[in-house]
Amino acid sequence: MSKISDQLIPWQKKFGRNNLPWQGTNNPYLIWISEIMLQQTQVKTVIPYYQKFIENFPDINTLAMAHDDEVMKLWSGLGYYARARNLHESAKIIKSKFQGEFPKKLTDLISLPGVGRSSAGAISSFAFNQKTPILDGNVKRVFTRIYGIKDWAGIISVEKDLWILAEKNLPENKFGKYNQALMDLGATLCIKKEPQCVQCPIKQLCKSYKNNWTNIIPASKPVKEKLTEISYFYIFQYKSKFLFIKKPKKGIWGGLWSFPEFKKELNIEQWIFKNSGIKHFKLIQNGIMMTTFTHYKLQMNYQHLEVKKFKSSEVMEGLLWEDKDKIEEGAYPTPVKKLVKKLLIDKVLL
Repeated sequence: MSKISDQLIPWQKKFGRNNLPWQGTNNPYLIWISEIMLQQTQVKTVIPYYQKFIENFPDINTLAMAHDDEVMKLWSGLGYYARARNLHESAKIIKSKFQGEFPKKLTDLISLPGVGRSSAGAISSFAFNQKTPILDGNVKRVFTRIYGIKDWAGIISVEKDLWILAEKNLPENKFGKYNQALMDLGATLCIKKEPQCVQCPIKQLCKSYKNNWTNIIPASKPVKEKLTEISYFYIFQYKSKFLFIKKPKKGIWGGLWSFPEFKKELNIEQWIFKNSGIKHFKLIQNGIMMTTFTHYKLQMNYQHLEVKKFKSSEVMEGLLWEDKDKIEEGAYPTPVKKLVKKLLIDKVLL
């Protein structure tokens, strides 16, 4: 074992996170689902989504055979929806190309949509005990502190160096246990603010601890002001139903149902009569709601329109009338769900 693994593996057995729902198994499917869900998302947020997802799609075949809307519905609210689309597409690839058997080769794993080098390394080590390194956010923080790396880990040259260190520190066995220990150390003790260095099993190997650098390492990502994009949403309500349109698979909220959206304000009547079968409507209210994404803010300018009459036979494919009581559990973006709740309350108060 490496010096780091000598200390970390025994520590993890006693103090690590050992009761997570995806642990205690070498089933690559279950491990893969958890790894994708955990990308840029905290464990406590993932757990209920993971449990419900596995309950509905317990294996590759059920996921591969599922309808897009079923998958997106169970992902709704978890964010980064490309992950769900990639999972679904990967399941289809595994079913067709690998005859339903989860691939063991690292190159095959990385070839799957949404599986990067770190996720592939985690799956390989946890499911197959292969000697593969990982480098997720927690592990980057651990290594930058141990080796006193003061540059931001997102810089290509720094990340390259971190991968070399990750390879170098792999033990000769117990690869999955070692990788889990690294993750747990970063998640529980070597946290970004106020790390618990006194309890750390490898503090004597850590340059940041010895030099009192833990408040400056890891370096933060350079801050860029988020730009604000503006979209115009037209919200049609017929009695208790709202009109939704299927978003393209690529782009924000891809594959989910949202309100008809346009990048510029338009004469909505022309679009309505051509696409929706709506014949009579009136404006109830309008407003603005802001929502924030990783790289930008979205200003949602909306008009709430009450529909008096429409012909269901003229509704364009890709449009859906959904009852308000089914929206919360459906394949709809969280900001859309919030806006529906707001509109229903506002309508009562009008």
